[in-house]
Amino acid sequence: MTDDAYHARGNRMADRFATKMKISDAATREKLRQAYYDRSKRYDALMAKYKADTTGFGAARRQYYADTDREFQTILVVPAQYQAYQSSRSDYDEANNLDTTDQTAASSSSTMPSDSSNSSSAMSSTTTETTTTTSTTDDNSMSGGASVAKGKSKMTDGSKVKVKDNGKVKVKDADGNKAKM
Repeated sequence: MTDDAYHARGNRMADRFATKMKISDAATREKLRQAYYDRSKRYDALMAKYKADTTGFGAARRQYYADTDREFQTILVVPAQYQAYQSSRSDYDEANNLDTTDQTAASSSSTMPSDSSNSSSAMSSTTTETTTTTSTTDDNSMSGGASVAKGKSKMTDGSKVKVKDNGKVKVKDADGNKAKM
């Protein structure tokens, strides 16, 4: 991607952001343009680095977002503006604002797993329920117990995984073999 394309993307995103956030100060708008330009270059570099091997991608992406947040916090000095940015951060996410599908980031982002995605394509359904236990001691103070996710998962190959509220796990594979943990 050319430097002009990074500038065009940065200007477009900064102008959209400034308009939506009602930022009219020319100096702030220019800082936003520069921030979005820098961010575009960092994003494409990140995506190119992890295109072939995604090991470490999640941590690198979290660092990328943390760096971006720190940069925007220095630009958006009015607390209400920064809070508005935080609440609508995904509207200004780099992956959602690419120019064409032949860009480095666009072509590789479709193959990159997100932090919250499950890399197992065999999962078809999941039910989860969270419970927290609390007990009272002799002096009537409360102490929190462990929080355990209770649920069932059924894979497309027919195997099943159950997690009980006491933390015990049962696995039954497609052949009917059972295991408890």
